[in-house]
Amino acid sequence: MRDGPANPKTLDRQGPVDTDSAAEKSEEELVFPTARGVLSAAEIEALLRPETLKNKATSPLPEPETIEPKHTPVFEDPPVRTDPAANEHYRILGARMSRALAVGTGLKAAVTLSDAATIARSDLAGLLQGKSSAIACLGPSENEIQALVCLPPTLSDAIIAKACGARGSTGRIGDGWTLSAIDCALLEQLLAPLGEVIGEALKLQTIETDVPYVCSLLSATEIAIGDFAVEAPGLHTELAIIQSSLPTEAQSKTEEQTAPVPVTAVLTARLASLTVPLSRITELKAGATLLLGLPADQPVELLSGGRDGQLAFEGRMGRKSNKVAVKITKRSRTLDT
Repeated sequence: MRDGPANPKTLDRQGPVDTDSAAEKSEEELVFPTARGVLSAAEIEALLRPETLKNKATSPLPEPETIEPKHTPVFEDPPVRTDPAANEHYRILGARMSRALAVGTGLKAAVTLSDAATIARSDLAGLLQGKSSAIACLGPSENEIQALVCLPPTLSDAIIAKACGARGSTGRIGDGWTLSAIDCALLEQLLAPLGEVIGEALKLQTIETDVPYVCSLLSATEIAIGDFAVEAPGLHTELAIIQSSLPTEAQSKTEEQTAPVPVTAVLTARLASLTVPLSRITELKAGATLLLGLPADQPVELLSGGRDGQLAFEGRMGRKSNKVAVKITKRSRTLDT
């Protein structure tokens, strides 16, 4: 039989396969129909290669990686050295501070020693940072500061409130609160007695608020510091007294000597001055009378240092027992100056 014409619609089975055949599709595009829908690629892999997944599940886990711990810095407090002499010295200062605060500020508080030690001056700024709002600088002159009295914000505010007639606090303490120039001027007047408390030759020179600046005013390499607790009705705070050096044993004994040193003075009682001719003096006999020209109640003058000395006292002439006496009625102002 003769072959008819070729059917153009007949597929050539020997020809190239379609590029979109299932062999070239990715695993994500391969689907397997099931009763619940289509299997995922992971489910198909589990059906085709179950042994491989089993081996993966049973294979031992890798050893954990060893991680070296990081070094953690240790923040230690500055080294301190306790000193029994400092404890005794600051214990006495605590009692004096109680009286000084009562007299100068009107704040009657108990000031008791908490701790005393000696530290390096370079560590002082770190200890005071954030703890002191007002620092009283004491010294014999403004160019030589030898001691500091550090007041925390609570105590500074209580002193200002007491001076202004407020009860408890001024209500200004909070984040970022600092003393104004008027506050510092007021504290400088109220804390003036602190100089005599710390040392006889010390005076309050200024009130400062900058801690690093104040710490640089002390010239010593090591300083003594005393921490005190301040307790009053409604007030529980603290303060610190810092000194560049503690008084020596000889100085302490000198300060403890309260008995006055005996002093001898010559006092001359002068009734009046009288100028008489020499011939009148030669004619004087027992019973003669010289008129002084003064009232009968004229006071007697007591001179210090002899006939030509300085007027010291005035008094009235009298008698005590069988001796002549002078009763002091007035003190000369020259002695006060």
